[in-house]
Amino acid sequence: MVALMALLATLAVGCIDAEKVFTQGRLEELCNGAVPVCSLHASCVLRNDAYLRGEFPGGVRVIVRSHAEEQRLWVRILLAEMIYPGTELHIQAYNPDCSSLEEEHLRNIDLFAFAGDDRIIEVELLLVGKGDHLVEVFSDMSAKFLMTTLVEN
Repeated sequence: MVALMALLATLAVGCIDAEKVFTQGRLEELCNGAVPVCSLHASCVLRNDAYLRGEFPGGVRVIVRSHAEEQRLWVRILLAEMIYPGTELHIQAYNPDCSSLEEEHLRNIDLFAFAGDDRIIEVELLLVGKGDHLVEVFSDMSAKFLMTTLVEN
């Protein structure tokens, strides 16, 4: 019984450590607002120093800000609790005037296998134009996740 409790404690610490490593000291953003953008509503502005928790299936809409005409956006998703892998993940980032977008659309794959042993999915997109960019993330997988965004040159 003692060995089982020690094993469970070790596993729990491992999960916490994976989340701490993934968020790298970022603060959790609750993302429960309604910020108008592109004739839709985003749940928050997600800064480089924040992360959010969410659940699939379904999706999330956030705003990221760019300060140059062309910057790179990295969207990273840690699958914290994996229930069913699904086969589709769609991530898109609109330019500030909402007239065009960059997207990554993963289809017909086992998303848990794609995430690998570290349970992280990472996508890079180009942000064109200075300002607020609507970022939409949708998937048919069943999982709890943590998400970070990073905007860099």
